[in-house]
Amino acid sequence: MVTTVKVWAYKIGFAALFLVVFIIMTLLLTAAAFGIPAGLMISFFGLAVKLFNAQFIVTSLSPELMLFGGLASAFGAAFCGLCAVKAGFSISRLFLRVKRRCDLLRGWKPY
Repeated sequence: MVTTVKVWAYKIGFAALFLVVFIIMTLLLTAAAFGIPAGLMISFFGLAVKLFNAQFIVTSLSPELMLFGGLASAFGAAFCGLCAVKAGFSISRLFLRVKRRCDLLRGWKPY
């Protein structure tokens, strides 16, 4: 009886942690999906203004700020995507540990 309660506690705890990590991963991957193209687009427009002296692109930002700020935001968004992937690997390793621990508590032999 005690081992069944422990197994359920482990599984419920893991499910709660998985839900939190899933929400964080969704937010980070959304930031990466929108941030990388937006940063590259701003960087491209900054490069176009700088190279072709295109004053018809009306902006209050300087071309250098658009170029390097766009690249910085694209790389920052890519870092968010990599953090989300790392969180996914971490939670999958934790799942394997929790599963192995629950199997041992039930008396099953892991293969």
